[in-house]
Amino acid sequence: MKQVFLYRLFKHSKWAFAFVVLFIGWYCVSFSKKMDMIFFPYNSMYAVDARGMEAITTYAMKINGNPVKITHNPYWKKDLLETSLNIYCRYLQHDRNVFLNDYLSYRFSNENVRAFLTERLTPGKTTAAQWPLWFAAAAGYKVPTRASVEFMQYDFVFRDKNALLKDSISISNTIFP
Repeated sequence: MKQVFLYRLFKHSKWAFAFVVLFIGWYCVSFSKKMDMIFFPYNSMYAVDARGMEAITTYAMKINGNPVKITHNPYWKKDLLETSLNIYCRYLQHDRNVFLNDYLSYRFSNENVRAFLTERLTPGKTTAAQWPLWFAAAAGYKVPTRASVEFMQYDFVFRDKNALLKDSISISNTIFP
């Protein structure tokens, strides 16, 4: 019994033990309600094996027509930027709604409860609109005054172990003040 993690944590710190037990309980309740991804709504937690796939989609951000390059960053930062860019572009394509908006609309018919939860659990439209500035700064770019910020979607197909560009579309183009 003395080797069990929770027992050792309880002996070491009662506060940490209480936090972990509450987290486990909350996760179990969320999991039983099919909301287990609520803890990671903006994170693609699973690697994708491109072998066997015929097509793949990726996204890019451009400032005044020039792509924001992220591949020179260390792996952890490139992965963070790439993942958050993919999620933000899907957010734009989904009429600026996150999965939680859809879930709350499905789960709660009471308009007041849904509005209360939406306001507290989803990103505000003003905050989300400033995300491109954060992304540019994290990638080492500065968005100049009156800059055009465009988000692109690129679809590739695999032929003979090569990725060939199939299509590209502009998702959003905004002038930042």
